[in-house]
Amino acid sequence: MLKLPEREPQRVYLERMVIMSLLLVPSAVLQGTRALLVAALSVLTCMITDGVWCLVRRLRYDIKDFAVPFWGLALALMMPVNISAGLVVLAGILCISVGKHLFGASDNIIFCPPAISAAFLIICYPSHMLYFPRYGEKVAAFGSYAGTLGRSIEYSLNLHSVPSQSIGDTLMGFVSGPIASVYVGIILVCGICMAFRRSNNGFVTLTCVLTAAGLAALFPRADFSAGESVIYELSSGYILFGTAFLAAEPHHAPKTTPGKIMYGFALGYTTMMFRFFGKTEGCFIFALLITNALSASFDRAVENFLYWKKTYLSTFENSKTQAQVGAPKLTDTQEILLPEKYRFNTPPIDGKITKKKRSKKSPEAAPEPPKLEDEDVKIAPDYERAYENSDDAPNYELLAKIENIQTIVDYDEQDILETGEDGISRIEQLRQQRQPGINHITEEENKDDE
Repeated sequence: MLKLPEREPQRVYLERMVIMSLLLVPSAVLQGTRALLVAALSVLTCMITDGVWCLVRRLRYDIKDFAVPFWGLALALMMPVNISAGLVVLAGILCISVGKHLFGASDNIIFCPPAISAAFLIICYPSHMLYFPRYGEKVAAFGSYAGTLGRSIEYSLNLHSVPSQSIGDTLMGFVSGPIASVYVGIILVCGICMAFRRSNNGFVTLTCVLTAAGLAALFPRADFSAGESVIYELSSGYILFGTAFLAAEPHHAPKTTPGKIMYGFALGYTTMMFRFFGKTEGCFIFALLITNALSASFDRAVENFLYWKKTYLSTFENSKTQAQVGAPKLTDTQEILLPEKYRFNTPPIDGKITKKKRSKKSPEAAPEPPKLEDEDVKIAPDYERAYENSDDAPNYELLAKIENIQTIVDYDEQDILETGEDGISRIEQLRQQRQPGINHITEEENKDDE
């Protein structure tokens, strides 16, 4: 199983956050300093929300958990620069509350937290999330934006029309769009740097981009060439930004190399299917949430395949090789070597079936009736019957009745036959004297008490 050397997640998140913050430079220059305020507010909201939840859940707040500020910054960079401060705060609270603490903190994260908040804003507030200031218009740091709003390249592609922006302007980021996801050239450089630093997984990024590019080249959505279709598809929406920074996070990305390749292919394919058959912008966000839920399944599929290859395919090849070199030929009754976990007392297929007795747990022995030392003392038959048909304990109810009507007496059966009525009367006297019970006291004992 192929695996890349793993790095500490906190250090990985720190490096990714530092590299991603470089996208704020062209945003502040081309869109205004409001981009810096939106990013700072989003990061601060996520950190405060995380601290409050740690206090409520009585967890230790880790100031070195760089995943939280990373998610806050990534969420801000996917928003328009003119978004209101209230929506930024709401998105930050949802990002940490639902994305992190709802699933049990960092060790149990299933979905990408920034993608959850971005999907919520796209569904509930499309007019605030999908309309952007036109290129060249800067937004003031404070106050509302009163300029003209435009739509993104992804919106034009959904209408099956050729975007009005040229390919050069698209690659340089001179188009309307979110704060940072429009700067395609800078995102590519950042992705390459993270791949060399092993802060990002190249298998996921490369597989996703190649899958999306291949589908875009084969099925253009507008009247342009295959090359133009690839450039426009990869430059629109959040596909490059999300693939570089969100798709291969340490917390929810697959662990094995084949699993990462399958994950990247599924992400690219699902994104393009949403674009081909859907009309919603931000398709990559929804595709990312779907593939996040399947992340562990990819690793499990790889492990099952390797186990099958080792157990079944290798066994068949060994048997085939042995048969070719002169070993006994394969027949219909050839013994099949099953894996250990499937061996449930399976007999060999050689005509000699050996029966194996399963060991049964013996029940606890029932308590024996009290043994009497005197040989002449007999036990009434009904007294013995109280201990029959009992696995664990005697029939105490029957035993209590017997002890009230019968007794243990000193007699011999032969004496009864010889003495006749006198012997029987003698036995009756002995019964009265030996009758068990608290209230039965013999006359001799009464005399002694007096």
